[in-house]
Amino acid sequence: MKLLVLFALCALVAATAAAPRSENHEVIVYDLPKDIAPGQRNFLLNVLIRQLFNMIRDIIRNGSWLIGIPPLDPLRLESFHLVVPAGLINLDLELKNILMKGLGGFVVHKSDLSTRDLVFDLDIAFPKIDISTEVYDLTGDLLTAIPIFGNGGARFFVDEFRLRAKLYLKPSDDEKAVVIDKIEDVSFDLPTIKSEIEGAIGGGDIDNIVNAIVEDVIIDYANRFRGAISKLGASAVITVLNPILEKLDTWKFLKPFL
Repeated sequence: MKLLVLFALCALVAATAAAPRSENHEVIVYDLPKDIAPGQRNFLLNVLIRQLFNMIRDIIRNGSWLIGIPPLDPLRLESFHLVVPAGLINLDLELKNILMKGLGGFVVHKSDLSTRDLVFDLDIAFPKIDISTEVYDLTGDLLTAIPIFGNGGARFFVDEFRLRAKLYLKPSDDEKAVVIDKIEDVSFDLPTIKSEIEGAIGGGDIDNIVNAIVEDVIIDYANRFRGAISKLGASAVITVLNPILEKLDTWKFLKPFL
């Protein structure tokens, strides 16, 4: 989980640094009649939210030169450094030339917006995420006695990663955009992660042993430090996303529903 969360956070930061041009996306929002019934109001709000997620999915896949975001699926990163001090096994893993696929395939299981207190209850899943790297450098030890080392290619497969959170929203200072005030009740599910590290301590059966240990350690590490990881992730998401959200003129679309 730590691997996946930190990849995602690094991805967002890296994506804002460079912005190649891509096809523009179009979002259509109609003015809301003043005498609309509550049932129709909720229906239109849900339509607007679905349209927002379609826009986000399009930005992830195609990018948006208007707000300075390149395509994020597949996502390319130059390097990533992961340290896992887990006791049973201690790993220091440096990944280079990383390719991450699957971010644009997210599925929304729940997206309830309370207009009374501007709380967005969100439940999304990423069915399949494929992380590959051309080169890795691994050092570490097993039970602080048996050295582990290696280099070569590596892949990580994550299935059905699910994320739940409550996003507290607010208008930006200029009242043009909807931004995130805080994120609470963050939880995640990481059912499985498959590791395919090649070349560890000579390869062969040793590779299989190292991969099995890495898979168990990452899942156990994520469960043990779930609260800390969630808190760190929520803080980083606000820091990274709000400057992007401030570029979108969205408050005028939400304000009529309040």
